[in-house]
Amino acid sequence: MTQESSSPMESPESLQQHLAAIVENTADAIVTKNLDSIILTWNGGAERLFGYSADEAVGQPITMLIPADRQDEEVEFITKLRRGERISNFETVRRRKDGSFVNVSLTVSPVRDVDGHVIGASKIARDITAQREAEERQQLLLSEMRHRVGNSFAVAGGLLAIAARQAGSMEELVQVMRGRLNALSSVHSMAVSDPAGASGQSTTLSDLISSILAPFADETSLQADLPDIQVCSSAITPLALVVFELATNAVKYGGLSDRGRGIAVNAVERGGRLVITWRESAVTTPGSDDLGREGFGTSMCQSTVRSSLGGTFCRDFNPDGMTATLDLDLASVTGVVELNGSDTIPHEIKGLSGTSGDGIEIPNE
Repeated sequence: MTQESSSPMESPESLQQHLAAIVENTADAIVTKNLDSIILTWNGGAERLFGYSADEAVGQPITMLIPADRQDEEVEFITKLRRGERISNFETVRRRKDGSFVNVSLTVSPVRDVDGHVIGASKIARDITAQREAEERQQLLLSEMRHRVGNSFAVAGGLLAIAARQAGSMEELVQVMRGRLNALSSVHSMAVSDPAGASGQSTTLSDLISSILAPFADETSLQADLPDIQVCSSAITPLALVVFELATNAVKYGGLSDRGRGIAVNAVERGGRLVITWRESAVTTPGSDDLGREGFGTSMCQSTVRSSLGGTFCRDFNPDGMTATLDLDLASVTGVVELNGSDTIPHEIKGLSGTSGDGIEIPNE
């Protein structure tokens, strides 16, 4: 009878080597330390996550990874370990060799000797930066959804008040409101990115702002002086989002409300910048965005202008009104960068380096 060959994993030496290889090659940082918090072992995952080599880390206190304001965490860990307790999925922050911080989830387990006494701990650290960023994005989307839904009801009420002042009969009121709500629906789509990522068409600044303001204002309540410049497809959504926010606030408690005396919008090109000024008359309070703090709408506008339009957004309240100023990168709005006088280059190419498909070197400006 032929004896079957034994598996290479059956010997204790082979099994130990196999487990050591798993520990060394896992993406998680696996570290052991003694009860004095001195690092005893340091795997490849720890080196990749924290930036220290094993030679640099072994023999050093584990507290070198802990930010100053979280040093008490290690004291608590050691106390629990001495009692034989295990810490699972503890989310915290640790410091890398380069001084940067990383969000991690820790699992800390006691290590015992042959007599069962706790002599140290094994610690597994997992990078949860991507998870935290996803959670923050989800929270931002939920906040924006709540903000927009609340705005929708307030805007509908404001538009109804405006239409009621202008309509001479119930039939006319219904007709005017239907038209305004249809226009509002069309404008709202400009402020929402296409989830399919379809590329849109460019438009002029005047047409874009006029389209957004059409449901809210008429020729008696709006004055506009805007240059005839193109707005590229990538700038339409962020710019529409900001103007839509300003318009909804104006209807609720600003220049287009019962107390308002209209709005004025103008823009000028100045040294590679596009400065848009929005003025409202008879604004006495900043509404939901109190003077002493920044509300979600203001924060959203500031973030959108900074990240998508290369600029700044600020508001100034006074007893006679409110002025909002958008100082934008002209190239981000038009999609075109001027080179020498009349020469231009698409904005998307600016800042790239390497070679094109034809082998032409693209400078990194």
